[in-house]
Amino acid sequence: MKKFLKKFFGEKNPDKENQDALDSSIIEEAVVVLLLRAANIDGKKDEQEIEAIKRLIIKQFNYDEKKADLLIASASEKEESSTDLFEWSKIINDNYDLDSKKIVFSMMCEIICADGLIDPFESNLIRRLSGLLYISDKDAGAIRKKVMNNKGI
Repeated sequence: MKKFLKKFFGEKNPDKENQDALDSSIIEEAVVVLLLRAANIDGKKDEQEIEAIKRLIIKQFNYDEKKADLLIASASEKEESSTDLFEWSKIINDNYDLDSKKIVFSMMCEIICADGLIDPFESNLIRRLSGLLYISDKDAGAIRKKVMNNKGI
């Protein structure tokens, strides 16, 4: 009965809260790894793309600049040592609903468009990622078109 009452009235479990924070940081890192991959897929990370990633992190995850820089540094190490998109997209798929995955996809499109050019490698990455995140071609096309229109491309 005591366990039921604690559960019913929502006794705080600090271990659970710490685990939730850890899970959240892993998910956010997975998102940033994919954003960095988008920035680097054409062979060079432009300063515009890194600044765009930082701006998106601050906006989407409510981070300050220092925390965003730390996340980018951590994710950058993982992005450089990883050749696989699947492991990162799996983390996102396991933890985000479709609407949240569309937001991630939109962020990816913003990074692809940040330098004003979309090369074939970037276009290919976006197509692969939409499939890995289980976003329909119709939805992916609409998101990509919206981002491109906002960027004037």
